[in-house]
Amino acid sequence: MNLLPESSGNPTPGASGTPGNPTPGNAPVLRQLDSGVTIRDMLPADIPAVHELEVRLFPVDAWPLQMFWDELMQPETRRYFVAEAPDGIVGYAGLMCVEPIADVQTIAVVPQYEGRGIGTALLTDLIAEGRRRGAADILLEVRADNPRAQQLYIRFGFEQIHVRKKYYRDGVDALIMRLQLEEVLAVHQDIVHDAEPEPAQTDEAGRAGETAPTEADQK
Repeated sequence: MNLLPESSGNPTPGASGTPGNPTPGNAPVLRQLDSGVTIRDMLPADIPAVHELEVRLFPVDAWPLQMFWDELMQPETRRYFVAEAPDGIVGYAGLMCVEPIADVQTIAVVPQYEGRGIGTALLTDLIAEGRRRGAADILLEVRADNPRAQQLYIRFGFEQIHVRKKYYRDGVDALIMRLQLEEVLAVHQDIVHDAEPEPAQTDEAGRAGETAPTEADQK
């Protein structure tokens, strides 16, 4: 699974520097951020643009296009969001929940839009969705060499519980982190109402997954 990628501050060589811009959809707006970015549900029409960002942000572990279709077609256990700026989609995230466990499937923000609270907003909405679906715990996986993403999750109360050796295709370990929802409400509210802007380049894309490998977990 892919979670906030380690930011280099630059797009992958050869990739377009312009965020994806799909045909406007009709998904309800969850909220508008101060930066002008809208958080809403991902629509099928968004998938090509999201996959374009996926390949740019996760060149080693990018999901195939079909996986996004498969994930979006399982609303009984999944929910996916996009962050949309005036010039297109600049972030996306997804959650799988099979009670009592929820898993962060993916979360990503393009480098040009880091430091604007988008990663925090997406993670906040994933946690809220896990709670709404009755999850007791939320799990994710993050690359051991991605300290920025780890710090974001720690801010939300996630703790490391396990290591998967050489889990990623390039041989990097995955850290398994867990958030116990019955203990998170106070911490979560403090983060959401924190008025201070995020430091630049703190929203990285990582990838998360389940405790037992599934098709979506072979990332």
